[in-house]
Amino acid sequence: MDNKEKRLIFIFNATPLIHFGKSGLAWMIEKLNGEKYIPPTVYKEVVVTGKNKGFEDAPIIENLIHRKVITIKEPKKDILTLITKGQKDIHKGEAEVLALAKELNAIAIVDDPVARKIADIYNIKKEGSYTIIIRMLLKGQINKEEAKESIDKLIASGWRCDIDFYRHILKLIEKSNQFVDYLQQ
Repeated sequence: MDNKEKRLIFIFNATPLIHFGKSGLAWMIEKLNGEKYIPPTVYKEVVVTGKNKGFEDAPIIENLIHRKVITIKEPKKDILTLITKGQKDIHKGEAEVLALAKELNAIAIVDDPVARKIADIYNIKKEGSYTIIIRMLLKGQINKEEAKESIDKLIASGWRCDIDFYRHILKLIEKSNQFVDYLQQ
């Protein structure tokens, strides 16, 4: 297997799952090349709590798990302890995502600024929700217009994105052919 064929591993935090489920874009998670995992705390937050509260995204994500698109995996305790040591501002689910990503040399799909900063401290690869859409564009699963519409659907679902970052994402979509190296594909 050469570097281009390397199978990637993605560890999803709750926020990306929730918004892909709410926005009708969960199919992109399924089409994403690579292994996909969530830690137990993310499962509880998205599926168990989501179903108890009647959230529309919960059964969608539960279905992806049931069909083995996403696998629930517990991170090693020693790595989790390392990630959480001295970090009082990180939620348990985010810490588990980062620990699992570190353990598996995976890409953490996280949007939370605190989690992203901690990922940088521990040299954990990270991407945000929008990069899943960029990956679909680069694979030819969607075109540039559909990519822009998908970003708008994420935002309509409640995904937070300030205007400057939105403009940045639109520029990335327009220049997507130059974005391939960034995504390691």
